[in-house]
Amino acid sequence: MKVALLFPPQWYPSQPYLALPSLKAHLESRGHEVDQFDLNIECYDVFLSRKYLEHCVRVIRERLADPSRSNEDQEVRPVYKDILSDTAFLESVLNEVEDAKNVLRDETRFFQFDKYSKAYTNLKIAMQLISYAHHPSRVDLDSFFMQGNPEENLSGILEATQDRVRNPFLHMFDEYLIPKIQWEEYGIVGLSIIHIGQVIPGLTLVRQLRRLYPHLHIVVGGSVFNRHANLLDDKQELFKEFFHSLIVSEGELPLDQLVRHIKENKPLNTVPNLIYLDGERVIKNPKTEALPYEQLTCPTFDQLPLEKYLMPYPVLPYMSSRGCYWGKCTFCTHSFIYDSHYRKENEVRVAEELDYLSKKYKTKYFTFSDEAISPNAFNRMSKEILKRGVEMRSLGMLKFESSEKESAELFDDIYRAGFLMLFFGLESANDRILSVIDKGCDQETERAVLKHSSEAGIWNHLYLFFGFPTEEREEAEDTIRFTIENSEVESGIIHSVGQSIFALEKDSAIYHNPAKFKIDRIIQDPKRDMAIVFDYEIKSGMQREEVLDVYENFDSIIEKHFPSRKIWNYLSREHFLLYLDHYGKEEILNMASIRTAT
Repeated sequence: MKVALLFPPQWYPSQPYLALPSLKAHLESRGHEVDQFDLNIECYDVFLSRKYLEHCVRVIRERLADPSRSNEDQEVRPVYKDILSDTAFLESVLNEVEDAKNVLRDETRFFQFDKYSKAYTNLKIAMQLISYAHHPSRVDLDSFFMQGNPEENLSGILEATQDRVRNPFLHMFDEYLIPKIQWEEYGIVGLSIIHIGQVIPGLTLVRQLRRLYPHLHIVVGGSVFNRHANLLDDKQELFKEFFHSLIVSEGELPLDQLVRHIKENKPLNTVPNLIYLDGERVIKNPKTEALPYEQLTCPTFDQLPLEKYLMPYPVLPYMSSRGCYWGKCTFCTHSFIYDSHYRKENEVRVAEELDYLSKKYKTKYFTFSDEAISPNAFNRMSKEILKRGVEMRSLGMLKFESSEKESAELFDDIYRAGFLMLFFGLESANDRILSVIDKGCDQETERAVLKHSSEAGIWNHLYLFFGFPTEEREEAEDTIRFTIENSEVESGIIHSVGQSIFALEKDSAIYHNPAKFKIDRIIQDPKRDMAIVFDYEIKSGMQREEVLDVYENFDSIIEKHFPSRKIWNYLSREHFLLYLDHYGKEEILNMASIRTAT
């Protein structure tokens, strides 16, 4: 019995996601026959084509001409008229979309920033045209949004997955993607949903598969439904309409057992980590501990169309640990799917696998998907990579520890091993807020570590947010001052920044103990019972309007103090990794200065 593993839209088009290659490798090591399909990149290849955009223009004409939709489409009708009346612009969009894709796949034109930025803009315009055809939904180059967030409740899911006006994926799957696969060859289909923007597309797909191919057993995994596991007792319709079973936590061991049970026609009650429907009862089997790293297999990217990703070279994801070695940040839920169980791979094996993958897939580019790589692990891993002479260019996540653990010598080795860019979760530069978050560091440590990393030649990217519960305006100003003082035009140890507004997520420490963080009430809306992000009421600290004001003002501060934003703001992290390797840190900074001067 063959297994088909699917990764649904809508996610980034620059590289494969690691879930399927890891599961395929493990299942094959256990004797199963497995094929993997990245329907996300296949979907982009169709979306970003003249044929599909012509379909969208026809849809827009039909909506404009349909008198029954005049009230519903009142807001967008003027836009429709503008699109159809500017025939020269519309024709340029249709004509240029294929070449825009090819620019991002062409190693010569990709590195000509003017050509790159024009191509990227053309792709964004194409995605806007698709969005208008399915207004008020929005499809872009990393996600999918439907008005009203239907993925947050069962009735919304049932309606959205059959809505041919607002959901472009019904037509996409019917006409393009489902016919590409010989479903009769498979007995089990596994779907990985790791982001909220995949919920409606992914469930649309399996609903169609279940109707067309009733012999298939459909199982869903991934972080989104992992966080819904405690909500499913009255969600029988999910099991009747979409999938037969659901795997929570890590998938290797449970999926292997599920495949064996189905092959041997055994009852499912002994498959660990499995949730399924028995009659009208939702059954949740006991969970088991995830496999140790030595029993996991090097991922395989065989069968994935590496030439279709919007990159001139393959950039492969890799993971040297699972879970987070720190695991204390009070806002974070990233380790939830790992049951907060941290373990890591032997660094010798890491170097061996990177060397193997590099040679097999003819690339030196990797992105480490670890939640955070510890200083000790980074030290040993870098030394092994250097010892073996692995040619690698990569990026990774690092937590602020101390200037002693994260020394200048450590960063010299990290850079020489091929790590050109590091992502740091700064979150805040105010010591009180850092303490409440439980980051295990202070502003002095942040500054010292960033200095060591920058002096080694590494590009430092910071993540930060405003509006953590109880944060006052002057505390947010500490973060802003820190960013300015260490910005590109000042000390130069921060090179790029990604800012956001704090979001209260289900399953975080704050969610489970709101009073500790002075949250008066988490708003539980029964119409949003499958929500992951929650509104809340709090009297302490900045209110929502003030947080928005700080956030918006900070955007202009970044513009002023980071001239290179004109470069990195256009580029995804994978694209920027290639630019860093091609040009070097200093040349990118110079490129930005030249563009500012002209």
